[in-house]
Amino acid sequence: MTTQTETSGVSDGQMGAEGESVFHRMRNVLNSIHVSAGLINHRLREFHVDDVGRVADMLEAHSHDYGWYLTQDSKGKKIPHFLGQLSQELTHNHLDTLTELTTLNYYLEQLEYFLTAGQTPHRVGGFKDTIQFATVMDEALAPHQGELDRMGVQVCREYQMVGEGILEVSKLLRIVVNLIRNAINGMREITGRAHRLTLYVMPCPDREGFVRLQVADTGSGIPMDCLTRVFSPQAPGEQSALLPNLHASAVAAKELAGSLRAWSDGPKQGAIFTLDLPVIYMEGKR
Repeated sequence: MTTQTETSGVSDGQMGAEGESVFHRMRNVLNSIHVSAGLINHRLREFHVDDVGRVADMLEAHSHDYGWYLTQDSKGKKIPHFLGQLSQELTHNHLDTLTELTTLNYYLEQLEYFLTAGQTPHRVGGFKDTIQFATVMDEALAPHQGELDRMGVQVCREYQMVGEGILEVSKLLRIVVNLIRNAINGMREITGRAHRLTLYVMPCPDREGFVRLQVADTGSGIPMDCLTRVFSPQAPGEQSALLPNLHASAVAAKELAGSLRAWSDGPKQGAIFTLDLPVIYMEGKR
């Protein structure tokens, strides 16, 4: 006669399977940490801080005649333009690094969770993130706020009550960060007018159990014939420079069982990106 021993109502076989699942998830998280750390290392190496030192040395060498050097000298005249380009590049790399650090911090929190849960594998039923969608939108916006302020962009939030949900927050955060980054790039292309960035959170009006997130801008817009092609691996024409990572965002949306689509009235008319996601509401939060 064979007796099966159970702990807290869970069999040894179930505990073993769940423990193995935790192990595989931990390995995936470690791989993600490795990739994220590698990206941060690469981006930090792209910070051209040495150029700042060289410009400082050039200015120091002409401290007695700044005016003449910056307006008449063949090299000195190039410094203001060079500093402007360097500022944009450093700002872009800084924002990318902050975004990746946010992702890395999330992976470390996941690893801590699994290390704790691994001590009691019978309690692990799968890693899930309880999120507030408005909070995710604000976290995605935060690294870009300084740049938006410098550009004079008005930021509007239109957040409706949608309750808490359970979702893979790292993928959602990356999608929203990409959409905000795209909006900033588009608005930078159109000068001479005031710009506005609007973030929306609302229940999906035509799909029960779904939440709708939108990022709307007043930037360069999208030609009508490119509204679907912007999500292809190779965005068409000039859009390839203005729509970074949209293909990856569309793929991530599908992995979350959602959809991502774009709308624009045409060039220079701004754009709206709409992300619809299914939400598993927490018990008692419906």
